[in-house]
Amino acid sequence: MKRNFRITVVIFTAFLLSGCNRQKFDSSKWIPFENGLYGENYRKKMLDDLIYNVLDFRVTKDKKGTKKSDVIKLIGKPSSLDCNHYEVYQIEEKYDMIDPNGEINLKLRYDADSTLIGYVIEDVNY
Repeated sequence: MKRNFRITVVIFTAFLLSGCNRQKFDSSKWIPFENGLYGENYRKKMLDDLIYNVLDFRVTKDKKGTKKSDVIKLIGKPSSLDCNHYEVYQIEEKYDMIDPNGEINLKLRYDADSTLIGYVIEDVNY
């Protein structure tokens, strides 16, 4: 019983500490590749706010999601397009000692009229 409690406390503490590294979305910090992805890695810190508070994925009778042109104004042009037509933005390049060993990507999907309809956060190891 004590062991399970300790594990729970460790997991809860790690969860709280990881939340301290989050920031409100700021386009001027996201777009520059060097500080957006490397250095301070603002992209990783602002990802939650971007997804949950800035971009709108809802498409209802009365409201459309964020338009592609507005997304590009906010976060710049994507680094690539995948085979499923998701636009890819690199969030983090993961390193093991010296060499890269993976990356985290934000993939955005649009409908036929360029309205944002979905996203995937991809965690790749290589």
